[in-house]
Amino acid sequence: MKWKMIKKIEIDISGQIQQLNYDSALGFRRDNGIVKSVYLRSKDKKEIIKKYKNQITNLIEKLHCIMIYFCIKDSLENVKEIKICRDVSFRRIRNLLPLLFKKQNYLRNIKIIQRKGDEAKSAGHNIALKTFRRRKYAEMIIKKEMIEDVLFEFKKR
Repeated sequence: MKWKMIKKIEIDISGQIQQLNYDSALGFRRDNGIVKSVYLRSKDKKEIIKKYKNQITNLIEKLHCIMIYFCIKDSLENVKEIKICRDVSFRRIRNLLPLLFKKQNYLRNIKIIQRKGDEAKSAGHNIALKTFRRRKYAEMIIKKEMIEDVLFEFKKR
């Protein structure tokens, strides 16, 4: 007899995006033990924010979504729930994130929820922190050009 289990991804960030003097690392852990992290250097972060801060609304949340996108896009098979930490406006993240996946329609049946403040540390916390402290290699270093390629996907069609 097979147990029916909701497959979850827990996402956390270390080095907030709005802290321009720090690099940012975002990591996730799936229920089945798969982990992955991405890294954004402060230099690239500063350049993007300086260039687009007066042109693009909700830029911090969009950068957060782009980091999530690059981190989870290849790991969504059989996932039913994505749990995101309370680092930026969750309402905006929940509305913006599906726009990045709209071509593939990956998030169609996936529930996006926010981690509650009284819960223990998220499963993605240690992965993000180890990557941030350079004790774990990130699977991907997100470059300024990669962000610019994806940044305009948020426009609704």
